[in-house]
Order: sequence, then C-alpha cells, then structure tokens
Amino acid sequence: MKTYTWKEAFEDAHEAAKAGSPRSQTFVGYCYDIGRPVRRDMKKARRWYEKAARNGQIDAIFNLAVINNKGLGMRRNAPRAVRLYRQAALRGDLKSQSNLAVMLLDGDGVKKDTAAGLRWLRRAAQRGDDKAQYNLGRAYLEGEGVRRSVTHAQKWLSKAAKGGHAKARRLLQSVRKKAA
Repeated sequence: MKTYTWKEAFEDAHEAAKAGSPRSQTFVGYCYDIGRPVRRDMKKARRWYEKAARNGQIDAIFNLAVINNKGLGMRRNAPRAVRLYRQAALRGDLKSQSNLAVMLLDGDGVKKDTAAGLRWLRRAAQRGDDKAQYNLGRAYLEGEGVRRSVTHAQKWLSKAAKGGHAKARRLLQSVRKKAA
C-alpha cells in the first residue's frame, strides 16, 4: 500500500472532488479547514463541505455545522448549525447527536427543548460519546430535566472519565469527596 504525502493526497482528492466524489470533497474541505497542505481558507473549506453535504456526506454535514456553530470564517449561524447537526444526528453521527443535545438544552439557535435535548444526550451517551456522558452526569447531579440522582451522575461521569474526559474526572472526584 502506497503512503501519500499530504500534497499528493490533496492533489488526488482535488481531482476526484471536482469530478463529484463526496468523500473527496470532504477531504479537500478538511485540508482547507486545517491548512494542510494548502493555506487555511475557511471560505474554500465551507464551499467544499457544502458540496459534499449536498451529496449526503455525513462528515461534511458535521463539519459545516461546526463552522456555523463557531462562526469560523463567517458570522455565527446557530439556527443553521442546529439544522445541520439534526440532519447528521438523524443519520447516526455521534458527535452531531451530542452537539445537538447541548444546543437544545441551552436553547442555542433553537427554542429550548429539555426533553428532546436529554433524549439526544442519552442516545449519544449510551453509544459512548464522552462529552454526552459528562453532560448527562451533570444533568443528574444538578437535577436538570431529570430527577436528581448522585448514583446516576456517578455512573455517567465515571464512563466519561474512563473515556478520557478530564472535566468528568475532576467532577467525579469532587462528588466522591462530598459523598465520603
């Protein structure tokens, strides 16, 4: 198997992207997004992600949602980010499920919907997303939209901590100290 340099991979992908390959369009967008091996250009990244997203490429839809959510190279567009996260979440994208949940819970770019936010959070947490596990643990700890439960909070914070989530590890230690 041949190992490509970033430059070779970009050149091959760029040709395939121009020919309409959604995966290649996403990769070209990603190269512009991170600035490797080309100069970082968020407008070009967004343009390539949009082409790939129109062709149904889930990673492109997610990346486009992030760009809209964070306002990278453009004015922040939280409502569009919510729509894009929902589109990818419904197709099974784990990070989109987690991010959509947080936006629904915070009422960011969308009317606050605690019940829907918690459903998406549980779905992502059960599938192993450490950010969702941390947020679900916090919800149980603070009684946000769920009955307060230190036991449930510890369960989810522990899973998130095992997944490498540093804030979850610190919060879990704090909860255990209070319980002792």
